Amino acid sequence: MLTLIQYNDPGYLTKEHLSPSEAAALVKEDFINWIDVEITSQTYVDDTAGLFNIHHLIAEDILNTDQLPKFELFDDHLFFSTKMLSFDANQDQIMEEHLSVVMCKNLVITFQEGLPGDAFNELRKRIQLSKGLIRKYKEDYLFYHILDAVVDHYLQIMETLRARIEQLEARSLADPSYDVMQQVIEIKKDINILRKYTVPMRDALNKMRVEADHFIQKSSINYFQDVADHLLYLITSFETSREMLKDLMDLHRSNQNSEMNRVMKTLTVVSAIFIPLTFLAGVYGMNFRHMPELNSQWGYPLTIGAMVAVAMIMALYMRIKRWF
Repeated sequence: MLTLIQYNDPGYLTKEHLSPSEAAALVKEDFINWIDVEITSQTYVDDTAGLFNIHHLIAEDILNTDQLPKFELFDDHLFFSTKMLSFDANQDQIMEEHLSVVMCKNLVITFQEGLPGDAFNELRKRIQLSKGLIRKYKEDYLFYHILDAVVDHYLQIMETLRARIEQLEARSLADPSYDVMQQVIEIKKDINILRKYTVPMRDALNKMRVEADHFIQKSSINYFQDVADHLLYLITSFETSREMLKDLMDLHRSNQNSEMNRVMKTLTVVSAIFIPLTFLAGVYGMNFRHMPELNSQWGYPLTIGAMVAVAMIMALYMRIKRWF
């Protein structure tokens, strides 16, 4: 599916379900044109690239959905690829979708991998309702908003993961026997996914800010700096979250050790109580012929009573000493 959004300060138009040739015919120079392409086949990408004079190497990169974020500069357009990430609460995992952006004069083309949903619903509403400066600025400002929407989703995922870490920490403190290891491993894996794309995206953005000065107006430089600051905050958050996970694992191990110590303490107390009882049972279990107590009518109840008394005295002594 291909969607065309056209806007300037006084006007706004949108058309959906277009072919590449139909979209190319509708592009207007006095509008900012945003073409959003849902990739359905290589032919679809090749046709779009051919109609808008996009370099064939970019077309290859668009189809290569396994690559890390990157930036490339050409004579009349620039190319930026990254990953759109979203957190699926039902499946409890991060969903990845490859995103490629091509920008040239009055035109921005986004190529999405074709998964349901994207990060641009709020941006589309801002354009339609003319919120802020979006319809007063050029294509580089639209490009900034596209990157900013992607990074905002990164931040939302990071906050979700931080909240889960805090919940696990509170759960571990409230219930020391609760096993958090599997969830810690899952959160750590999600953080590594975020970090995998955040660091290369920051590098690509910094490279773009240096090399693409003739594509980006001076009035927009600070906006791209804002995106870079968000990425830097994310990178800092990764280290903080990893420390929190390390502390959580240490707390879990400490809880396990405490539980083990409690069990061992209980077993030790029980064993200590039964040592003298075992001694008494052993003495009267030797079956010597000349043991006066064996012939006594009260020998058995006296022995059992002695065992009970010894056990109670030892338990009381240990309780006074606060050994349990």
